[in-house]
Amino acid sequence: MKIDLHTHTFPAHKAPQVLAALTAYANSINCPLRPYGDGTLADLLRRETAAGIDRFAICPIATRPKQHAYMLKFLGALRSGACGEEARTRVIPAASVHPDVPDPDVKLAELKALGLKLIKLHPYFQKTALNDPKMIRLLRACAEADIPVLCHTGGDVTAGGPPMATPAMILEVTEALPALRLVCAHCAAWDSPESIDLLLGKSIRVDLSCQTFGDMDTRVRRFAEEHPQDCLFFGSDWPWADPGEHAARIASWDISPERLAAIMGSNAQALLRLTEQLTR
Repeated sequence: MKIDLHTHTFPAHKAPQVLAALTAYANSINCPLRPYGDGTLADLLRRETAAGIDRFAICPIATRPKQHAYMLKFLGALRSGACGEEARTRVIPAASVHPDVPDPDVKLAELKALGLKLIKLHPYFQKTALNDPKMIRLLRACAEADIPVLCHTGGDVTAGGPPMATPAMILEVTEALPALRLVCAHCAAWDSPESIDLLLGKSIRVDLSCQTFGDMDTRVRRFAEEHPQDCLFFGSDWPWADPGEHAARIASWDISPERLAAIMGSNAQALLRLTEQLTR
């Protein structure tokens, strides 16, 4: 089973404006970001099929506490088949909780009842640093509920502000919460040289999603080739990269078949405890 742990979609009526706004901001700070598709679920299904990807997580971000209702609606629609039968069988149920909610354990239990497999957090869009007490409280609740977390780490070319998820913060959090099953998106802060010095070789889970400009691709390749094999996960971050192109790039590196299989699916299957067979 091949798994893309990191994708995003937007409602069809909002996708053009969202992609235009995020792209415009990135380009305004001289980052050549562009979308690979229209940002809709239908387009993502087509592109993952073309890439040979079986399952994928769509990772919404709760930018306000009241969006918990949307997360429940999203998971309910996936589970019922309201998003289509193909989405029901292929999309891995993921959702987000905002760090400001007063009862994260209750919110997580409600999501878990609808089949939740993964929580997505984003310090920049949630305006809460990775090592902020509110984020630590939420991460502790995820650990106690035994729910894996995929968290944006490093900078963000679509958001401004001070650093919110640095390699040093990653170490602080993982040392404070050893039971937390945290996956650090974007290769654990691929935009920071400290990711190599502080994190490479440690038992810290990372996804290999990245934007291929500057020397970022070089850092991601080092993680793919040198990091502990069981800590590596494939993520495309679609629509900001094409799943097929990124998978082919990783496969072209100096990686054994066993390591490549771990990256492309078996690690994610174990993390998410996916035992069911694909039925499409």
